[in-house]
Amino acid sequence: MPLSSNALLPPAGPPADPHAALLALRARAEQGRHLLTQDVSAQQAPEEVRRLVQELQVYQIELEMQYEELLLAQAEAQAARAQFADLYDFAPIGYYTLDQAGTVAQLNLCASQQLGSMRQRLVGRRFALLVAPAARLEFGQFLAKVFAHDGTQSAEFAMLREDDTVFNAQLEGLRANGPDGLQCRLAVVDITGRRASTAALAASEARFRQLFAGSSDAVVLLQGHQFVDCNEAALRLLGAHAKTDIVGRPAWAHSPEFQPDGRRTIDLFHVTTEAALRQGSQRCEALMRKKTGEEIWIEAVLTPIDVAAAQPLVHILWRDITAARAAAEELRLSQERLQMALVAAESGVWDWEIASDQLHWDARAQGIFGLPYHPGPVSFEVMRGAVHPHDLPAVTEALRQAFAQSGPFDLEHRIVRPDGAVRYVAAQGKVVADDAGGQPLRLVGIMRDVTPRREAQNALRREKEFTESLLENSVDGILAFDRTQRLTAWNAEAARYFGPDAAAVLGRPVFEVLPFMGEKSHAAVAEALAGQRVSCPGQPFGVRPGHYDAYLIPLQDDGNPEPTGVLVIIRDVTERDRLTEEATQLRLRQQQEVLAAIMTTQETERKRIAEALHNGLGQVLYATKLSLEKDGRTSTPRESLRLLDDAIRTTRTISFELTPGVLEDFGLRIALETLVQRTTPTGLHLHLHLSGLEQRLPAPAEIAVYRVVQELLNNVMKHARATEVEVHAAREENHLFVSVEDNGQGFDTAALTAQPLAGIGLSGVRNRVALLGGELTIDSRPGRGTIVSFELSV
Repeated sequence: MPLSSNALLPPAGPPADPHAALLALRARAEQGRHLLTQDVSAQQAPEEVRRLVQELQVYQIELEMQYEELLLAQAEAQAARAQFADLYDFAPIGYYTLDQAGTVAQLNLCASQQLGSMRQRLVGRRFALLVAPAARLEFGQFLAKVFAHDGTQSAEFAMLREDDTVFNAQLEGLRANGPDGLQCRLAVVDITGRRASTAALAASEARFRQLFAGSSDAVVLLQGHQFVDCNEAALRLLGAHAKTDIVGRPAWAHSPEFQPDGRRTIDLFHVTTEAALRQGSQRCEALMRKKTGEEIWIEAVLTPIDVAAAQPLVHILWRDITAARAAAEELRLSQERLQMALVAAESGVWDWEIASDQLHWDARAQGIFGLPYHPGPVSFEVMRGAVHPHDLPAVTEALRQAFAQSGPFDLEHRIVRPDGAVRYVAAQGKVVADDAGGQPLRLVGIMRDVTPRREAQNALRREKEFTESLLENSVDGILAFDRTQRLTAWNAEAARYFGPDAAAVLGRPVFEVLPFMGEKSHAAVAEALAGQRVSCPGQPFGVRPGHYDAYLIPLQDDGNPEPTGVLVIIRDVTERDRLTEEATQLRLRQQQEVLAAIMTTQETERKRIAEALHNGLGQVLYATKLSLEKDGRTSTPRESLRLLDDAIRTTRTISFELTPGVLEDFGLRIALETLVQRTTPTGLHLHLHLSGLEQRLPAPAEIAVYRVVQELLNNVMKHARATEVEVHAAREENHLFVSVEDNGQGFDTAALTAQPLAGIGLSGVRNRVALLGGELTIDSRPGRGTIVSFELSV
């Protein structure tokens, strides 16, 4: 079977489906190859023919592969053309193809929609007819420029729709080569909205500029760290004369380095700006300075403005809040002072909502009632229930009057705390009524614990009553007058002294009431008003006999150096003076008695010395004389010498008793020991106990003690009939204790007490001890001995 060339060629037209065409091609190729192989086999062709057939088969396969590639390329081109057609037709921009005469050769769907017409009606029309008449000449120039240059040309024109409405369009034209010559590829974009937006933006910018420039608030624009613009209000706020004083300067140029809270102004600026950029707006307060150096407080509101710039633009609104800040500070100080006053006064605040019966009270008010703090409201019955039962009717009546008159509530009353303690509280309140009917809405007020004040008032009242009682019951006449010498006090005793009672003299000048007072009284009053205490002893008053002491005492208030008045105390000293006179006479009599006792003692001492000289020394001398006058046969010189030795010894004894030199030379201890040795008679045992006498005593004390012990020993030897005597003398610190004790016959001390000067020896001893400030004690009973002791301060 001969090879048909038509069997190997592709069909006349491209198949609709490339894949189906490829399958058909393969089927025909297989069929042709089978026919070719079958024909060659049948004729048993020579070797050259077989090689030729094989080459033809290879060529055939290569052609089939090329054909397949062409089909694939054709399919891709058709797909791309369909995609381009879709993009072209459905693009959001109008596309036109114009010839050199400006006639529309082709346009897309968007272009027809822009013009409000169908594409078939627009194809073949001159494009200039679609432009607004006023812009057609300009469009002709634009089209000529497109055909004259290679690059893209752009222009904006007003175009007409089919319904004669106008829209703004931006045209971009490009010259291109077409099948029939040069063409203009024209893109049309409807910029009516953009034009409106631009106009609106321009209007907005104009309004912003007008608001910016004419705003009464200070406004500045900040970009980066510098001000780029400001309005007149900002200049006025800072006291600047030109924008150059602000524009171009750093944001912190008109502020101190540190804010009052210690923060650096630069740090405050950075923190606030970053917060504004992050959050969209930020507010801050800062201390700034005017050009004059005056400090002002500024409230700044920072709002970022979205602009296409490397650094954001920040709109800053300044407001001068110096006065508001001062007012706020004053309000804060006022509130602090109020709180301090409430704390100092220990006052609590309370608020009673009448309709809901809710009582709001603070911690101090609850503490006054002895309750722990509870933040929530309570019933008014909690407060009412704490009122003392005796004061509850008065509180109820005060509340009723306050509500009836819409007036104040002011009452002091007692409350009983939960622990039973009774306290006084002072409550002040005010009724708040509605504006319409005057119906009470709430009762607000304060309360404070006035228990200390009430207790002080009660104590003052008691003191006043006590003082008035003292004044009225005083045995002294008491009166007082102020600096104008008008009487302010006059007790009952003063009325008895001078006659008129208090009602008749109070408020009158003192010298008008007492006209008989002389110049000395006027001088005394003047001294007392000058601040000196004045005593006027022994003053007589003509209205009443006797003697009176007057004491003028200045009355002074704390902090006032000048006396506010004078207190006068008048005391009747007539009886006192009489008793004083009697005491004086008694002391004189006692002194006379003591003097008489001393003189009697002295006379007794002289008598004793005389007796000693007569009975002792005189007798010895007389015996010596008789011995010498006798005949020498009956007397010898030895006997005369013995008598002279007795005379000398007696003289020495008398001399020692009169003036003991050992006392002056060696002190009381040695003198007492010597006294005991010299005066101890036969049959009497005398024991001496001394302690603390190593140091010398004052001479008068030593002599007095020595003489007292000497006299007591003489009394023992003469009257006691004792066999044993104990003498004690001990010094402890500044006291000297002396006692003489015997075991003699004793005596009755009652008779001695009734006659204190009876017995010359003991009276002398008592006088010596009394003169040294001591007191003699005698303890004796008949048959039981005697103890005489005394104590002296040395």
